[in-house]
Order: sequence, then C-alpha cells, then structure tokens
Amino acid sequence: MRTTGGHETKYVIDNSASHIIMAWLKSRCWEDSYYAAGSVSSIYYDTPDWHFLREKINSDFLKQKIRVRWYSDIETEYPYDGSFLEAKFKTGSRRRKTRIRSDISGQWLARAPFHDQKWFQIIQPLREKGVPFPGPLFPAFQITYKRWRFIEPLSGARINLDCDIHMPRVNCQMVPLSNPFFLRKAVFEFKGDSQVLPQVLFQLTAMGCRNESFSKYMVCYKKIMRI
Repeated sequence: MRTTGGHETKYVIDNSASHIIMAWLKSRCWEDSYYAAGSVSSIYYDTPDWHFLREKINSDFLKQKIRVRWYSDIETEYPYDGSFLEAKFKTGSRRRKTRIRSDISGQWLARAPFHDQKWFQIIQPLREKGVPFPGPLFPAFQITYKRWRFIEPLSGARINLDCDIHMPRVNCQMVPLSNPFFLRKAVFEFKGDSQVLPQVLFQLTAMGCRNESFSKYMVCYKKIMRI
C-alpha cells in the first residue's frame, strides 16, 4: 500500500490544442523516465445516490473518490497485467491518495460486464487497509484517456497531460444508456508542494491553459445526465 499527498493544480485546454502543449512541454521538461506514457482507464465507484459525486458537485471541503485503475499500451490500447485500487481524499486543495496493487488483470477489467459480482469484491482490500467509505458501492462507469508524464527540472514538480478523455461504457443500473463519447477538453495537472506554477511554465497560460477545477468524473457524469 502506498499513500501520497500534496497539492494538485489543474489547467484546462481544448483537446485539439493538446499536441501544441505537448511539444512545448517536451522542449522544457524531462519526460518521466520511470512512468512511460500510456493509456489510463478507471472504473469509478459510488453509492446508488451518488454520495461521492455530490461531494464534488456541492464543492464540499472534504471529498473522496474510490476507483480501480489499469494501464494500457498507448498505441495498441492493449491492457497490461495487474491494476491498482485507489482511494483519493481531498481537503481543500490538498490531496491524499492511498493506492494498493491488485492482481486483477487489466484485460479482465476492460471486458467484464458490470453485473459480475466480482466488482463488489475488488475494492474490499481498501476497507481492510482502513480506508473508510460508505456502502454498498457500485461500479458506475469507465473513463479512459492518454497520459504523458513530465518532470519540471528546476522545481522537481510532476506534470501530467491528459488528452482524448472519453467514456467507453457505463453501468446501466447506475446511469441511463449512453453511447461512447469524447470530451472536447484536455487537462494539464501540476503536482507538488506548492500551488504556484513554476515560472518556467507561466507561458502555458498565454497558450490557452486556464487554471480551473476540473473533475473527469463530474464532467462525464454531467454529460451523461445532460446537466
């Protein structure tokens, strides 16, 4: 089990401009040599009355997310073995994440129907490790995107650029039937001990990056529900 923390600041851009931001970051930052670029997929869990989502929509000071995440090759999108259980807590702008490696394969997670009872067992190790969450929790929907990771060399801040964010499937017991869709926005995430963007990255704001709160989970939910 691994627990991390710090601040997470997000900048939103138009997805069509993500290749420009990508090229700019590659010219000024190090590409993360440990975490290669890849496709990221997450199944978000929630209660039948959307307890976690309401925390986000209501802008509660304390927020929580529960999800299972796996990674795939960025070109072929073939899922790798293994996955991770994640509980994400946010207090104001400060975040804390508990992550547990799971032996559930990405291949199974990518294909298993949401009515399979195994979905309810997958997240139990989080509770066993002392992570509190209401129950019962149900898998709600899947969000997938491409992620590139960078390190800003002067401050050591970690940077993620998430593009082609889309929702390939939903749990029809939780939300109405929905065709797969892509969001028009991409998101640039800056993670570190400070919320202040390093000076070398200030030009990103002139390139259209807008500092704002952005939750993939909430944005996709609102699009499904037409809110």
